[in-house]
Amino acid sequence: MTVSTASPNLILRRPPPEEAVVSRLVVETDAIRALDQWRRLETRLTPAAARTSFRNDHGYGCSADWTELWLRHYGTLVPHRFLLHVTTEGFGPDRRETVTGIALVTQSRIRKGPLVLRQWHLGTAGEPGAHSVCVEYNRVLAEPPFRTDFHEKIAEWFLDAGQDGIELDGLAPEEWESLRPFLPPMELRTQASKFFRLTRARAAGTDVLSQLGRSTRQGLRRKLRDYGPIETTWATEVDTAHAIVDELIELHQARWNALGKPGSFSSPLFTAFQRDLLTHWAESQRVVAFRARHQGETVGCLVLLVEGRRILDYFSGFCAFDRKASPGMVTHSLCMQEALERGFDDYDFLVGDKQHKDNLSTDEATLVWGTWLPDTWKIRTYSLLRQGRRKALDWFKRPAAEPAVPTNKENEPEGQQPT
Repeated sequence: MTVSTASPNLILRRPPPEEAVVSRLVVETDAIRALDQWRRLETRLTPAAARTSFRNDHGYGCSADWTELWLRHYGTLVPHRFLLHVTTEGFGPDRRETVTGIALVTQSRIRKGPLVLRQWHLGTAGEPGAHSVCVEYNRVLAEPPFRTDFHEKIAEWFLDAGQDGIELDGLAPEEWESLRPFLPPMELRTQASKFFRLTRARAAGTDVLSQLGRSTRQGLRRKLRDYGPIETTWATEVDTAHAIVDELIELHQARWNALGKPGSFSSPLFTAFQRDLLTHWAESQRVVAFRARHQGETVGCLVLLVEGRRILDYFSGFCAFDRKASPGMVTHSLCMQEALERGFDDYDFLVGDKQHKDNLSTDEATLVWGTWLPDTWKIRTYSLLRQGRRKALDWFKRPAAEPAVPTNKENEPEGQQPT
């Protein structure tokens, strides 16, 4: 395939007349070739000023670097393909081919007795639930004029390849709206991703606390007065980021183990991925490690992902409530204030039902998880086996351990954070 080497300044080029352009979907299995094409497209779509700071707006989950790290840890475990949207312009000697969109698709394997369901996912998903990196604001990378056509071709490929079904994981709202017309009716699960608009505080010339509800604002100010001086660290060096995450893991695991739960970092795959992410992204500030300490004791630690001018709360660890008051609220409020001072526009808590998200957020986006199961003998048999198991569990008055539909979202890091 010959790829265009057009100037990076041609970011939002207008497509030529429709009759002069032909598009097709190319399935690539070679990761080296696919990631090279991915980076070329990413560079072309990223303004020059953002390339040096790595603060682009495409989304962490559809970046070549994130995908390469994910493949390094999960690629041998999870079958995958690369889907490339390729356009051909012109005819004869003036003919030019350009990769105008790219996406990773992955295959999960769910076993129920003698049956194994092989379902296709979009993006870095499809891992066994206890090991999942839990991608949210999931998107594909594509030139805007060709995004809808790419979505249509992805949907066609899914319907052809997904004999056991399709799983869409944590789609950004605009991504779902663009994909939905090309997919069959799906069983949907939506969750609110709550966030705080830092731009409002900046426009008003106030701090973060001044923009919160009255009771939350008063309660936090009282707690911060009671605390007194709190030392905060926004890691800009890899070694410091790793030291913060060491503490985060210890705090996170201690709190969940005390509840009889394994905790996210009981997975060596998940833990290795997060450490590798820090090593590669901390210095460029695409991932941020934050820590709050009071009188020599750690109150809380956070790891946040950077998407352009948004910062996303990825996972966290807090000390016990009997050690420090409201450690989650205090740690987040201090991190939010620093994010405001560093020029970020939004502080996103991602999905999960936590009280601090309600108290500290001002807005929300709706992320989508979708499942399509074809009407086949295998799916019908699977459903009968699952129903039989659920009835047996109900008979013995034990809670069912399986979700209503096959999914890999059973052990999200955010969902394992007690507050």
